[in-house]
Amino acid sequence: MSPTKPLTLAGFDPGVVAEYGITADDLRRVERYLRLLQGPDAPALADIAIGGYYGTAALLHEVVELRILLKREPRLLHWSRSSARSFLNLHKDAHLAALVAEYTYLRRQIGQVLGEQVEMGALLQANTTMRDFNMLAESDWPGRLLYPDVVAVDRARQLLDRLKRIEP
Repeated sequence: MSPTKPLTLAGFDPGVVAEYGITADDLRRVERYLRLLQGPDAPALADIAIGGYYGTAALLHEVVELRILLKREPRLLHWSRSSARSFLNLHKDAHLAALVAEYTYLRRQIGQVLGEQVEMGALLQANTTMRDFNMLAESDWPGRLLYPDVVAVDRARQLLDRLKRIEP
């Protein structure tokens, strides 16, 4: 995503935009946050830039996480990269809330749009790190999280690839 091309709400799932009250200001804060944490070519911005259901899920993750963090530290976006990363590491519950929002949404959309069911654990392993999977597994999240086999993870990857090509 080019730093000169601003993010807009066009192309994201309007239901999620409305449900979470996502605004242009949220988009600007998310972009600043990701560049702060990940550098000028923040890989997570590329996921958001995909738009559609997949990009909406990536955006939802960042909006949920950042809103929690900014409530705790309104000046976070003005900190150094190392300080911001340290703050995030101290507030893992924000990342967990974001994972739950993102992957619950992805599961729902795969069910509604593709007519397929997929386990949360398979989606997590197909699309994020083992660290995230383990963090959710060790949390007090009340949802069901099964450790998937290789076939389930591969199927989840295929479903995510299909979902990436579909616009809301």
